[in-house]
Amino acid sequence: MKKFLTSILIAAAALTACSKSEPIAPNIDNAKVTLQATIDAPQSRSVLVENSGKYTAEWVAGDYIELYEITITGGTKKKANNVNTTLAEGGTSATLNFTLDAKTADSFAYILSHNNASINGAATYLAFTVPTNQAPTAMNTYDPLADLILSKGISTATQPTETLNFEMERVTALAKISVKGLALAAGDAVKSINFACEQVITGKKTNMLTEHIIAGNDPLTEVKDSSPVANNVVITLPEPQSGDFSCYASVWPATLATGTKCTLTVITNNDGLYIKEITLPKDMVFTSGDITAFTVNMAGVPNSNATPEQPEVRPDYITVAGIKWAAGNLEYEKDGATDTGFAAGWRLTETQYSYIYMDQTGDLKTLTDYSKTNYFNYGGIADPFSCAKSSAISMAADIPLFDYSGKMYTDQVCATATTDFAAAKFGDIAYWASNGKYRTPTADEFQKLYDEACRVDATYTAGVVTINGTYYYNPGEGQSAGIVEGTKALTADDLKVGIFLPHAGRAYNGTEYNIYKIGSQGVYRTSTLNAASTAEETFGAIYRVQLLEEGSFYNAAYGATARYLIRPVFAQ
Repeated sequence: MKKFLTSILIAAAALTACSKSEPIAPNIDNAKVTLQATIDAPQSRSVLVENSGKYTAEWVAGDYIELYEITITGGTKKKANNVNTTLAEGGTSATLNFTLDAKTADSFAYILSHNNASINGAATYLAFTVPTNQAPTAMNTYDPLADLILSKGISTATQPTETLNFEMERVTALAKISVKGLALAAGDAVKSINFACEQVITGKKTNMLTEHIIAGNDPLTEVKDSSPVANNVVITLPEPQSGDFSCYASVWPATLATGTKCTLTVITNNDGLYIKEITLPKDMVFTSGDITAFTVNMAGVPNSNATPEQPEVRPDYITVAGIKWAAGNLEYEKDGATDTGFAAGWRLTETQYSYIYMDQTGDLKTLTDYSKTNYFNYGGIADPFSCAKSSAISMAADIPLFDYSGKMYTDQVCATATTDFAAAKFGDIAYWASNGKYRTPTADEFQKLYDEACRVDATYTAGVVTINGTYYYNPGEGQSAGIVEGTKALTADDLKVGIFLPHAGRAYNGTEYNIYKIGSQGVYRTSTLNAASTAEETFGAIYRVQLLEEGSFYNAAYGATARYLIRPVFAQ
């Protein structure tokens, strides 16, 4: 729909004064001239009807048509008459009547406009405002008050006594804005949108050269910025929209270059506010008389006015089998986030299912260093990551049982206990890292979990990643403890009432930086030393969870220089 041309027929009727029967010459003062405008091809108005990508236009009731008559005497131009009419009804044609004061001059010029343009008295400039706030009358229209359709000027020697043919052109451009993907709350609907950019698209322009139009030139040229102007347009929808929709606006011609920053703000009936910032991937040109259509995808844009959902506070513990289990494994990250009260870099994992490399599976993952880890040796505090025996507790083989849960020592054989967190070198790493809030569970506590809880192979899906593990929960009424057949897909609510031990793998004895069986096995450290089954030093009982195996509890002697996971228990 480009450069809409409309033929306007203006016919001069009889000149009348007091007596209808007596002709009066056009140069007699106080006489009136009645001009009739017949509009047959209104391809310039604000009702747009789209059919297979093509648009037609119709006049609407209330359209405002203004006729400017300019006298030219001795080269001096002066606006003589400025009359208007509004259409009583719309449609494909309309008949208008203008009544002018009779004038004498060397010559005359006539300009026809749609809507509230204005020419100053000296006929040196024309002013028009594209309103920043626009209110279409229907979804397939734009605001009638936001349109500017001007004619080329027509010069006559005297006031016209015969039909004049005007050529009309739209000075403004049209924007078709389509909004899709907006996620509204139930019962809410869009009432208005605000499109903003970095250039002038609405507001007043006062130096559109009237003489240029009077001379019969194209009214689309010589249009210049003035003030005040705005870089946005607000469209109040004629009816609320709850799904994808398109609406129209009238704007000044402008070229928004590639890289221009734009913003679409959507406002809803329930005071919702959805804001999408856009960087244009290519030029967007608003051309006089053309429609420029563009779509803004609002998928994923949140309601800025909604009370933000408060993140769930990770509980201090979840009680299963009468034991207060932490809602996450022990984790260390150098220079990373630190849980309140923990030593620098130490924390519980964000969720029960979290661990490093949870997006990977396999028998081998080689770490580059220990800057982030969930795997720890037996009883090392000064260096809990190394596979060297010098970094772990070393007890004599003839000691049948030793439990370091909630205890700290200054020496490797745990002969000298300490309560000084700064002096501790060996003992319970979970207790030390949390400043006494948590401790490593004992073998008896894992045995109690195994005996008194229901357990089931389970998965938890986080985004595109599915995590395997074993889930433990308190038996319900009439339910017995023990294994539950099948595999349970866990929900967020499940993680609030049970504990999930992910199959996060383990590190074998002496295998620096290597993690094995990620996704199929998880081996969890206990605080209990059990050296009765072998003469070798530094062994501890562990708890193993493994995919597709009924016997989850594994109480055996495992090397202290292996690195295992720790699911702490609440110590306070």
